[in-house]
Amino acid sequence: MRPTVTIQVVLYRSARHLPRLVAGLQHLEADVDWQVRFLDNAPDDGCEALLRRLQPSFPYSITASPRGNIGFGAGHNLLAERAESAYLWFLNPDTVPFWDCLARLVARAEAVPRAGLVEAAQFPVEHPKAYDPESHCTNWCSGACLLARTGVFRDLGGFDPRLFLYCEDVDLSWRCWMAGWECHYLPQARCVHVTQEHDTGKDRSAEQRWMHVGALFLRARHFGDAEVERYLDELSGSLDPGLLAEVRAAFDAIRPRGPAAPPHPRMSLANAGVYGDARW
Repeated sequence: MRPTVTIQVVLYRSARHLPRLVAGLQHLEADVDWQVRFLDNAPDDGCEALLRRLQPSFPYSITASPRGNIGFGAGHNLLAERAESAYLWFLNPDTVPFWDCLARLVARAEAVPRAGLVEAAQFPVEHPKAYDPESHCTNWCSGACLLARTGVFRDLGGFDPRLFLYCEDVDLSWRCWMAGWECHYLPQARCVHVTQEHDTGKDRSAEQRWMHVGALFLRARHFGDAEVERYLDELSGSLDPGLLAEVRAAFDAIRPRGPAAPPHPRMSLANAGVYGDARW
């Protein structure tokens, strides 16, 4: 029986990326049954009309967000509710998967039953986090190009919707490890991805705010209040006071309460943004 995959893409003013993504999807070669589901977090941005003009050759559907921009994690959770496939493949709208990317990710998941999440390498600049070159295990998986077992994703409760943007993939990965599953990094599976730091023409102020909020959330949920206060002390010496106030307010609105569970050995706060050992 052929594996089944639902490819999920959460859009937000993503029209400039869609032609490249659709072209990449149309060149996929994989012995699986797959379809694409889009969620448009800005239904007035013209993405639905653009998709019609592009006339993709693959089966797809597009759903409008029920209440404006609900964020990355909540958007994927909403799409995953209707999925009947064995796997979910989360793709950022600014990615372009190589022709064999899906085949390689599925083959890895089929070969290693404990792999709950399998991440593709980003091209031309890989993420610097370390992974075991033999087992392919890694501390966490980026959500930009990520294959998940549908059952595992649901059992974990999906992405935490309190995280609007950034660190929801780290949190999901750590919960994956804590539940007895594994997170894998597969360098042979590749996708083009122009990360935020290399998109030189983009205003990154909102992204910076949410990255710090996510970092605080991870500390509160998995390491406790002492790590939260330590990180806030670091930010007070480096952030503009206005941005720091925004970060504090956004974090306070979603702050996990109660004692943190003992951290799993795969959970690490080392190296800002890497959450573990770095390869460079």
